[in-house]
Amino acid sequence: MCNNAQMENWDDLKYALAIYRHGTLSGAARTLGVNHATVSRRLSTLETQMGARLFDRMSDGLHPTEHGEKAIESAIEIERHILSLEVSIAAKDTVLAGPLKISAPQLIVQLKFADILAEFKALYPQIDLQIIATLDAVNLHRREADVSIRVVNEPENTLWGQRVLQQNCMYYASRSYLEQRQEQDPLNCLNFMWRGDQPAPEVLKAYPNARVIARFDDMVAVYGAVNAGMGIARMPCFIGDSNPTFQRVPHIDSAPYHDLWILTHPDLRKVPRIQTFIRFAATRLRKLQPFFLGELST
Repeated sequence: MCNNAQMENWDDLKYALAIYRHGTLSGAARTLGVNHATVSRRLSTLETQMGARLFDRMSDGLHPTEHGEKAIESAIEIERHILSLEVSIAAKDTVLAGPLKISAPQLIVQLKFADILAEFKALYPQIDLQIIATLDAVNLHRREADVSIRVVNEPENTLWGQRVLQQNCMYYASRSYLEQRQEQDPLNCLNFMWRGDQPAPEVLKAYPNARVIARFDDMVAVYGAVNAGMGIARMPCFIGDSNPTFQRVPHIDSAPYHDLWILTHPDLRKVPRIQTFIRFAATRLRKLQPFFLGELST
């Protein structure tokens, strides 16, 4: 059990815990919803109160000292008790009102999900929607979100949810890029970091002169680069087909992409506002299945 002194220090310790998990002040700031200066100030305050340095500043980030490790142990214990209490209380909530924190990838929110959120809010005005637009898998066990829309084939088995729909992907380019490119010109490819520095086999089969000219770590950045006419890139059909200036690259077939799931903490699945939102969002998203398969364009 955590003692009263530890509980009183939780407001400061949670900053140390966020720094430990992310390794940087900026990463902790994003998670906590504050700025870099606030995290730095709270860490300094905590170190002054404890009379010890909690983190060593290294070239690759912040690493806990021996004192820092002990502080982190206390923070994790306190967090576990607080989260257990929060989940227990939230599970008894019986009203369609209050906060509802939802995470979803940025482009899904922008291109498809925002309309669903607007409709839900109009139907349930007493529910306070908080949207985290990110591709990162937020931790539902730490209550970083109540509901998460995720692009994944096999979600964590400790979560509760349902597969909402399947997706296909294709290669897209701006119409201007394809129109200006001559047949003898190399086909410029935009890869994701994890796909390496060579064009995919299906691209080389159709275009032997293809070459990778840039690599990206984010779909939003790839979307912008394709829009700027840099070259071709693979993306989910609902993204590529949503832009009227994009064109599917000829001679390359569509392929399966990751599924779309809607997930929550298993102990919260019967909370009315969470249960209602999951049912509502899943129903609306399933109606969009043809767009996500690339069978219809927007």
